[in-house]
Amino acid sequence: MDQISDEAMNAMPKKPQNAYMQFRADIYDDLKKKNQDKSMTELTQLISTMWGELDEKKKEKYNKDYEKSLEQYKTDYAGWLKKFKLDEDKVKKCLKENKQAKKKNKKGSKKVTKASKNEEESDDEDEQKIQSLKNKNQKKQQEQKDANGQKNTKDQQKHKVNPQQKEKEKKDNKKK
Repeated sequence: MDQISDEAMNAMPKKPQNAYMQFRADIYDDLKKKNQDKSMTELTQLISTMWGELDEKKKEKYNKDYEKSLEQYKTDYAGWLKKFKLDEDKVKKCLKENKQAKKKNKKGSKKVTKASKNEEESDDEDEQKIQSLKNKNQKKQQEQKDANGQKNTKDQQKHKVNPQQKEKEKKDNKKK
């Protein structure tokens, strides 16, 4: 079993909210109405402060509610595994893989596009880029050789003495 069916995934019980999140859900709407000018960040900071200042009896109520919800979740989860004949370790592995895949695909549209390309297309593009760079380098090297060759040819021409010039130089030297 590499994947869990869509039917099983849709029927999977959801984990309960922790005590803080239950507290947040209880007070958020009223707090938002009273503080319409505040941003989400400011509201979250306010809720966090209120949670920190909440007396232990009220926190205990939320913690007990969470414990009850957690026990119900565990019962529902075991029933879900049994109903769909799933192995818990394989389910955890599959959920982890799905989570990683979602993270990978979330990292920007360019990366998603690259990831979705066929590997062959990507390899072909890479080979084309490499070949293009090689061609450019070869062209530069050839241009350098040609430039050096022309320079050497000019130098050689300067040093080469025409046989007629040699005889003329000899005659001039004799006259002196």
